Amino acid sequence: MGRASAGKKAAKAGGTRDHTVPQMYLRHFAEHRARRQYELRVRRLDNPDRVFPAAPSAIGAERGFYWGTTIDGVPHHSVEELFSSLEGHAEVALKTILDDKDWALTPQWPLPSEQRNALSWWMAAQILRTTRQRSRLSHARPSAGAAPEIPDDTARIAANNPHLHYIVENIAALAFVLHNRPWGLGFSDMCLLTSDVPVVVWNRPDADDQILAVAHSDIMLPLDPHRFLLLPNPAAQLADPYKRTDHLLHVPGAVGMALVQVAYDVADQFVVHHPHHDPWLHWKSDSPRQPRPWAGEDHSSPEYAIQYPVFPSNQNIERRWTIEHPPPRSAAS
Repeated sequence: MGRASAGKKAAKAGGTRDHTVPQMYLRHFAEHRARRQYELRVRRLDNPDRVFPAAPSAIGAERGFYWGTTIDGVPHHSVEELFSSLEGHAEVALKTILDDKDWALTPQWPLPSEQRNALSWWMAAQILRTTRQRSRLSHARPSAGAAPEIPDDTARIAANNPHLHYIVENIAALAFVLHNRPWGLGFSDMCLLTSDVPVVVWNRPDADDQILAVAHSDIMLPLDPHRFLLLPNPAAQLADPYKRTDHLLHVPGAVGMALVQVAYDVADQFVVHHPHHDPWLHWKSDSPRQPRPWAGEDHSSPEYAIQYPVFPSNQNIERRWTIEHPPPRSAAS
């Protein structure tokens, strides 16, 4: 009785404060200032030239974003609990990729199978859970479905919310597609940003069939200010046999600027970057972003393509270059 009453009060208050972008992910782009204190730089897309500091916990949060109602009328929160479980397992993989004390590109590549599986499910969740995805779905009004891999209580909540239902219906298949793609782990000389759309589906971010879009597109996930995952599209794999398996890549500054542009173009409400790794010092967007039809935008979509050589597996990049930047060239050079 007491639990039901507390649930009803939460429902009247609008549910919990849910994060649409995981805090554990955003912390990789933040400056660690003290125990449990992290600071990012945030730029809202309605005024990107204005930058302000924020903690990961203070951004990407919306009241009651994952709340639904169970069949007995009591609010439940198992979708957020599902995401938290996925985040916990994915964080192990992210630490393997990012925390090697000597090298920017971890020698533990490819990832162990268990970590790859965990990161695949987490990436699938990040594709499906965004505010941009919810806006697209509300605009398109898709039909309902079911997925046996998701707990029954989560499925019951999803029946009352088209976005949550879409997540439940697609997450397992999307994770399978991601898991079976070749993965490239990259280092960029250019400082990177991320956004409220962390996993970027190149050229098809708003496709009706997100599973098909992911199967045929380049997929990019910025990991920290200088590292990222890139899953090359099937055409790139066909052209280069080295891209048909997991591999490494090193992206120079000019191509790195293109990566920043792609991530910026698909963001919904904001982008973030590290206080000491600011892409705006070298880059500024000069083209239209991916249009948002639900917001009345009807300009043509930008198209992207990337070409890169596979980095030799017997070479690496010192970890210090994930923190340090080369000194500026003198006028004489």
